[in-house]
Amino acid sequence: MLSSFIAVGTQVAILFILIGIGFLLGKTGKMDDQASLGMSNLVVYVVMPAMQIVAFQRPVESQTLHNFFMVLLVAAVVQIIGLFLAHAMVRSRDEQRCRTLRFSASFSNCGFMALPLQLALLGSIGVFYGSAYSMVFTLLAWTYGIYLLTGDKQQLTWKNLLLNPGIISALLALVLYLGQVTLPEILLKPLEHMSHLNTPLPMVIVGYQLSKADFRAAVRGWDAWLAAVTRLLLSPLIAIALCLLLHVEREVALVVVIAASAPPASLLGILSAKFGRSTELSSSVLSLHTLLSILTMPIMVGLAQTLYR
Repeated sequence: MLSSFIAVGTQVAILFILIGIGFLLGKTGKMDDQASLGMSNLVVYVVMPAMQIVAFQRPVESQTLHNFFMVLLVAAVVQIIGLFLAHAMVRSRDEQRCRTLRFSASFSNCGFMALPLQLALLGSIGVFYGSAYSMVFTLLAWTYGIYLLTGDKQQLTWKNLLLNPGIISALLALVLYLGQVTLPEILLKPLEHMSHLNTPLPMVIVGYQLSKADFRAAVRGWDAWLAAVTRLLLSPLIAIALCLLLHVEREVALVVVIAASAPPASLLGILSAKFGRSTELSSSVLSLHTLLSILTMPIMVGLAQTLYR
């Protein structure tokens, strides 16, 4: 297990070096909120869709397609169990604090944090399978997740779901894949160039967010630590157990465990700002859990690698 831990730890450390660049840019005033927002929009609307489309430019193979739908299944079960677990573990007298912490415990950063690691450890097939996990995340986070954070049932709309860039790009990539439509080089090459930004840009954004965080709100009270334990330890352990139970292939297991072991989704900060819900707590929780994940992710993913040798 030590070799697996070192291998994963090295990849996570590389990501955190990139995070450190964003942190320094924020602390020295070389990057501001406007720049961070612009970079986030570039990643969400261009870079991640480009990476998905490139990863789906592959021949249809029965086993690969089976594994893709297996990731969908396992991801759905992991996410649903995680929602129930968050409700059971995280409690607070402050309703909005409770909602924020439950969201952080329920939804992982399976895009910004997980996809770069899946790419580093598994190559393009990791992004292909990781996109399946992201689809499940998007379906739940942009519907029930918004309701969980706001308490407003009117947010449970098809508009939030169908007009989401993550779903649109994933469905487009899947249609091209199933239809075996090969993009011409004049289109594919620019997409490949943009997809290469998926590792550095999200990490710099996370680093900038860390530079602005006040950790006191995230470490105050048992509820915050229970949210961290649920997100960083219990969720990936559930993912490992489920993968072993279903006897899935190694690549499927690693993709699921990487996604499940990631810190809270950066979407928490975006939605908190959009709906005016505890933005200080959200940024603090995101930052603290991201720092803790430099220890927990190598352990969880290393354990999965050891079990799936």
